[in-house]
Amino acid sequence: MFGVDEVFVERSLEEMEEDMLKLQRESERQKKEAAELLRRSDELRSRSVDLRSADPEAAEEMWQESEELRAESREMVRLSVDSALKAGDIKHRLEIHDQIAAVVDRADEIWKRAVRAGRP
Repeated sequence: MFGVDEVFVERSLEEMEEDMLKLQRESERQKKEAAELLRRSDELRSRSVDLRSADPEAAEEMWQESEELRAESREMVRLSVDSALKAGDIKHRLEIHDQIAAVVDRADEIWKRAVRAGRP
């Protein structure tokens, strides 16, 4: 049923919340970095177009560098989405835990009232 390498790790709610917040911050950082890379790429493309007639070789180098920055930007976006998904998964688990705890608390309360009323 489970893979040989699969390990179950029990973590506290606080650790999970900390991980979730860390992943959310990481996702935001990666998004900002992706936007900055894209901005730099656009800047290089513009300079490359302006330089094309004067120095085609330098313009081509700038264009290639721009393409590399765009590839890095796409990777940062991918990583950002991945981090956001992981954070969302942890948040979902925490919400499920809270819902289960609420049900247990409510059931305990109902049981205590039934016992007090003499209905076991």
